[in-house]
Amino acid sequence: MSEAAGVARASFVAIALMGAGGAHAGWYYEAQTTTDAGNVGTVLGWVDGEQARIEFRDRDPSGMFEQGTYILSTDGGRTIHLVNPAERTISEVDFAQVFQMVGAIADAAGGLVRMEFDDFVAEQLGEAPGEPILGYPTTHLRFRSGYTMRMSVLGMRQEQRTDVEQEIWCTDAVDEAGFHVWLRPDRFRTGNEGFDRMIEQQFATVDCLPLRNRTVTRSSGGRGAGSTVTSVTEVTALREDTPPAGTFELPQGYEVVPLLALPASAAGAEAAPAEEPEERRRPRFRDLIGR
Repeated sequence: MSEAAGVARASFVAIALMGAGGAHAGWYYEAQTTTDAGNVGTVLGWVDGEQARIEFRDRDPSGMFEQGTYILSTDGGRTIHLVNPAERTISEVDFAQVFQMVGAIADAAGGLVRMEFDDFVAEQLGEAPGEPILGYPTTHLRFRSGYTMRMSVLGMRQEQRTDVEQEIWCTDAVDEAGFHVWLRPDRFRTGNEGFDRMIEQQFATVDCLPLRNRTVTRSSGGRGAGSTVTSVTEVTALREDTPPAGTFELPQGYEVVPLLALPASAAGAEAAPAEEPEERRRPRFRDLIGR
């Protein structure tokens, strides 16, 4: 073999090895959420770029997702589908629409139900190097936020103050948009413009992947004497892995059903039957926002 041929072959092998080593395989992770009330929920997640699939091994402690269901997104969470294999249904989850629905329900009540949020507080308390988690370096972030909710039902007023302390251990070593479908600290919105703006501003600088998220929520006022709830979500497994074929595809033959139905009085339509047949039962509003 000539010297030139040898150099060419060596270059080809080097390029091939670089290509094989640099090939993106995707990611697999497991995350567990625990509360001081003893509730435990585990999710299994597959991520590839903006694609994500999150399966609920247990019932989500928040009450939003049932055991055995899973959510799919192919655009980093901008569009999310909830798949229920037991009922063979698919529903699009649009959180903006969900909270518009809350407003529509209140409007349909003829103003008998009113909710207001104010006295917002949001600040970052600290940032420091954190302990390694699963071998990944982390940054430890601390936040404090709070708000007052005033609610009126049939003319009876109630006020409740909620204060939240949140600690996040996040890493810059992994950067895939699909992780934020489930692990982002500001995953949900309330539908209240001021409150949602506070959430966005508070976490605007958090562009790393949360591997542990500890939240302590203290509530006072209302009908009770106050309560404190602590929840921790932690990634317990994280590795590069090729997702099985079809992981991010919606199943065929499932019925597409709306997650929510607009109240008839708000939609201007005839009232729907009081009860649906059990075999045609669609996902309930309480399954999404808790019980």
